[in-house]
Amino acid sequence: MRSHYLQQLSELEDLIGKMGGLIVGGFDEVAAYLTKPGGSIVKDAANIEQRTDKKLEDIERLCSLLLLTQQPVASDMRFIVSVMNIVVDMERIGDQVRDIAETAGKCKSEIHVPELDEMAADCEFMIRGALESFVGRDLDRAEKIIARDDAVDTAFDKLKLKLSDWVKSGYDVEDLLNLLMIGKYLERIGDHATNIAEWTSYVVTGNKKPA
Repeated sequence: MRSHYLQQLSELEDLIGKMGGLIVGGFDEVAAYLTKPGGSIVKDAANIEQRTDKKLEDIERLCSLLLLTQQPVASDMRFIVSVMNIVVDMERIGDQVRDIAETAGKCKSEIHVPELDEMAADCEFMIRGALESFVGRDLDRAEKIIARDDAVDTAFDKLKLKLSDWVKSGYDVEDLLNLLMIGKYLERIGDHATNIAEWTSYVVTGNKKPA
């Protein structure tokens, strides 16, 4: 029984890694598009929701099975509870990657905005780092991820000011609104990555806030 229990925990770790890989891959595609607008959004990014939803179902089913049929020790219980929470944030990141892909596809003109590059780079750092800090139980890295969210928020504030000025300069208003929505999706992704990093602290210390 013990070996089966450990195998299930290992399977849960593996599923988290696979779901994280889907999210990172989809995000990398939309980030590349934002850096060089005018290309085409890769289908994988637009369809990421369907694939992450399937992984979410598998993870939630396994978590429920572990809680109902096993008697997890305190540290394993914290891990399972954390997984049940972070997959919600992971699923929402996947949704926002899809939303970015769809919104970027609506832009009629090629407008390069450096603030979106900054946000995308910070979010990529945060997504990868949050997932790796969780799997590796790395508190120091989790704290760096949480701190980086301030940079995302600052870049979003700059983006809003710039787009407001561009409205007065004759840019297509619909395109600018689409760029603003992309910025908002990136800002939310930063928030979800922060949540994942905070759950790393809970797994290690029993407290959700970083030590």
